[in-house]
Amino acid sequence: MFKQDIYISSPEIRTAERKMSNDDIFELVKKNYTGDKRELKNILQGIKMIFRYCDSNTRYFGTAENKKPLDYCIDPALSLMKKHNIFPQDIDLVVYGGIFREYFEPATAMEVAAKLGVQKVHAFDVTSACSGFLQSTYVAATLMQNDPTINTALICAVDFPEVAIDYDIQSFDELATKAAGLTLGSGGAAWFLQRKPFQNGGAKLLTARNVSLPQNYEICQTPVFGKFRSQNRELFELGRKHVPALIREITSDLGWKIEDVDYFVSHQAGKKIITELVNDLGVSMKKAPVTHNLYGNTVNITIPMTMDFLVKEGNVKKGNKIIMTTVAAGFTMVALAVEWS
Repeated sequence: MFKQDIYISSPEIRTAERKMSNDDIFELVKKNYTGDKRELKNILQGIKMIFRYCDSNTRYFGTAENKKPLDYCIDPALSLMKKHNIFPQDIDLVVYGGIFREYFEPATAMEVAAKLGVQKVHAFDVTSACSGFLQSTYVAATLMQNDPTINTALICAVDFPEVAIDYDIQSFDELATKAAGLTLGSGGAAWFLQRKPFQNGGAKLLTARNVSLPQNYEICQTPVFGKFRSQNRELFELGRKHVPALIREITSDLGWKIEDVDYFVSHQAGKKIITELVNDLGVSMKKAPVTHNLYGNTVNITIPMTMDFLVKEGNVKKGNKIIMTTVAAGFTMVALAVEWS
């Protein structure tokens, strides 16, 4: 548990520009296919099954003219600065938590800070697959606990995974590792941490957990200059086995009961996975918002996007207890417990 008060602002998000449907994905798969029609039919039926399983419907790709992907977290950061009266000189720490980057060095956080007008700051990247955004928040909050000079921290990320999606599927068997990539979407997000409550919406950070099971590092990978591969079934089984236990550990430490939690905000890899989680916990799906159908799996942006959805729908109330969880290649889990303030 954090001994010093740390607060998280409500998030600001951006989707990519070009809306794509499931039918658009089918067309791309058909365009890349070179085999016989019978196998193509099997492949398309398999993809349909995956989309039903995940509740996939819409995702977004591409940038607006004269914009690049990193602008999709810089713009949200600027909006938050205006909303909360935060000026460049107020920002003490910038952590970039996305997988996407245009260069290996310097840290992408350096460009973000420069574009925001920050002159001197702690700035670095945290790369941890789909858990990078929450991992960055955990790291920043921990630094704030130990460094009294850090009063305001920006957490931001962009993920534009379309270059890593493999539409070249020549057999039904290839769906075992390529199908998850077809559910991905693009976007960016940001939120701030500070030592006092945000007047325009936010939450008090109570505790955080980070657990990795590194023996499973091969089940989900995107090689440098390669395509995304995920062993979906194995990843699902790991999440089903370990995430509920992590949530129970957090609630026990906080003295909460599972039924005390108002919302379980989960990484949006698919609806079925979230359904399995709430069934294990014995809670209603009303407590586990699903936004995968709206945006797809936006990698590190799924948690802020789901929180943004809750806030904009007016569902979050003062005093609400919220547990955010994400799972990622590695196999890595990160969880935050907050109370809306």
